[in-house]
Order: sequence, then C-alpha cells, then structure tokens
Amino acid sequence: MRRQGKHAGAFAVLALLAAAARGGEPAPGEFKVPGTESTIKLYGYVQLDTTVDFAGRPAGYENSDWATFLGVVPADDSAAGKRAKPQTYFTARTSRFGLQTRTPTGLGELGVRLEGDFNAPDGFLSETYSNSVGFRLRHAYASLGGLVVGQTWSTFLDLNAAPETVDFNGPGTLALVRNPLVRYTVKAGDAVNVALAVENNRGPQYNVESRLQTIPDLHANVSWAPAWGSLSARAVLQVYNRARLAGGDYADLPIKTKTGLGLAVSGSTKIGQDTLVAQVAGGPGIGRYLFNSATIGDSGPGVSFDQASGKITLWSVWGAHAGYTHVWSPVLRSNLVGAYTWVLDAKVGGVKSTNTTQKDFLQGFVNTFYGLTKNAEIGAEFAFGQWRSFENGTPQLKGTQQRVNASFHYAFY
Repeated sequence: MRRQGKHAGAFAVLALLAAAARGGEPAPGEFKVPGTESTIKLYGYVQLDTTVDFAGRPAGYENSDWATFLGVVPADDSAAGKRAKPQTYFTARTSRFGLQTRTPTGLGELGVRLEGDFNAPDGFLSETYSNSVGFRLRHAYASLGGLVVGQTWSTFLDLNAAPETVDFNGPGTLALVRNPLVRYTVKAGDAVNVALAVENNRGPQYNVESRLQTIPDLHANVSWAPAWGSLSARAVLQVYNRARLAGGDYADLPIKTKTGLGLAVSGSTKIGQDTLVAQVAGGPGIGRYLFNSATIGDSGPGVSFDQASGKITLWSVWGAHAGYTHVWSPVLRSNLVGAYTWVLDAKVGGVKSTNTTQKDFLQGFVNTFYGLTKNAEIGAEFAFGQWRSFENGTPQLKGTQQRVNASFHYAFY
C-alpha cells in the first residue's frame, strides 16, 4: 500500500517528535529501555499484495520488480506482449519491520532508525521452490538536531506530494531512491526549512569502463509547511565524467565531463477532508531521480556514452503527476491519480532516436481503501499505463499495461 507502506516510518518519526514535545512521554508502542535514558519503538506490518495483469505483464517477477515499472512493459505487438493473460501474482515481499530509538543528549535528542523489508528479489528461492525472498535494508540513519547521517529517502523526494496508490511503486514521476547521505536542515523562517545534502552517486561501481561519477550527488531542498498544506522546491546536481583509465578498451579516450541538473516543484493542499497533491520534475541528466528515466539511455538512467569519441550525452526527461484523495467516511477513502512523462530526443551522435527508445509514458490509477479495524486495511485499484516510442522513419511502438492491484495490510498494533 503506497501511503500506508512507504510512509509508515515517516509517520512514526512524527509521532516520536510529538511525544518529545509533550515532555518526553513515550508514544504508543514506545517504551523505556531499562537502565538507560533511551526509549525504543518497534513497528512494522504484514502485507499481501496481489496483481492481475490483463495486458503488458513483464517477464521475470521472481528476480525483478513486480510492481509497476512501465518502462519494462513489453511492446503490444511483441511475443511477450501477446503472452497468455490474465496472469495473477501474489507476494508478501513488502512486509517489513523496524525500530526507532531516541536518547536525550547535551546536544539535543539523538534519534536512530533501522528498517527493512523482504522486497529483494531472489530468483532461486521464490515461488519456484519455497516462496522465500531476500531481506532488504530500507532505512538506517541517526538524527541529531538538523543533522541526518545514514541511509534514507533522497532529499529529492517530497513524500507530502506522493500520490496514494495500492501499487507499491506508484507513478514513475517519483524519485524512488533511498541513498546513503549526510543532510543538514535549518529553519529559514516561519514553517520554512532549507536542507542541503551530499548523497551517494552511482560511482565507479557502475559500468567502470565507460562512465564514472567521482563526486557525490549534491542536493538542495526548500520546503514550506503552512496550515493549508505544503510546498517544496528541489535541485540535484550530478557530475558525470569519462576518466582516463590505466588500461582497458577506453584508455586512450580524452577526459570528458558533463553536469546533470534535476529540478522539482511539488505541493499538497487540504480541501475540506480531501487532499490534492501535484508535482513537476525533470531536467537534463535527472537520471535515476525520475523513475521513468530508468530505461532511457544506454549507459545508465538518462545517460549515453559514445565509445568512439568519449562524449557523454545526458537525456532531458520531465514528468508531472497529480493525485486527489476523497474521504467518504472515517474508514473509506478513494484516490484518482494521473501522471505523464516525456523524453526530449538527445540525438546521440547527431542521430535522431528511433523506435528503440521510449518517448513518453502515460499512467493512471483509481483506487479505494477500506479500514477493517484500527490496524488492518484492504485496498483495490485499477492501474493503466502506456509508453510510446520515437518514430523517425521507423514504426512507432507502444506498450500497454492494464492491471488490477489489491493489498491486504495488517499493522503490528
């Protein structure tokens, strides 16, 4: 479940902060560690996710992303696109648990969070044999005042503007990245915060022979949280360079450097009991900070490298989404979400792109959530998506996804 699942930890953090503001009294589910000044809170949930694909199911769910990843949906006219349907998939991989602590210090309250789930694919142990999957680290960080050190959501992600979907990934316009980082946030006015961060890049561990990122990704985020909602403006700078290596196929190429810039503006507002969220993000070289960029470029998300000249080309990709949540009753709510991503032709090597490259992505989600009890909820959703390719003298290709999602969510307490 998008909001309940991915945001549960964030809500827990807010609960701890609220408890501290009340004088340090433990929050629900939190208890004092005997013999210490620290408190600890355990949280988590069990979840079953179900997908039924009527069109556009990608292959390899056992060892890949089973949630919506529109860029890998097969072309409608391909053999994979015509495979038998509908196809159904059940998984409990998103079940998770975590713990948080807080300890008073002379410099303020020290908070620690550790969280993981089981959504790491395992082609050997999944449904072929015992339905086992790998444990995956999600969050591992400490916070003290405005300082955060460790792994958590990228500074480029605005959780307040993330639409609520049953689908675990949601629209491909989000920055679904959790990075090891160092971030510092300062207050710059009434309800205004400014965050600056250095975050892990893809570095030489990715395709070392053809592309290197030798400095961390640099982030800035200005956010405003008035009574009516939230606003956020963000930027990320990524430096790509083709270093001269001591050996290998590309040792004689000249050193090349290219700087990528990703920008985003997003916000949310309350309309009575309902909520409206929206975001626009993109830029030259936004790369992995826009999920739908993942399939663009031949040397990584949004990056192409010309082996003959050593030239680095960064693709400009832009995406926008909007989501509306309507609350029918205290236990029933529905969401309508729309998203669109478009790719500007980078003309790698001066050549226009053909139907081997996707040029745009259209997505829509409509869903309803129903609360069975205080800590149990079910959700059902119809998700539609379609990508189209460039043409430029080749037949345009399309890949269409039509999927029904369902989730059964049971929190620990």
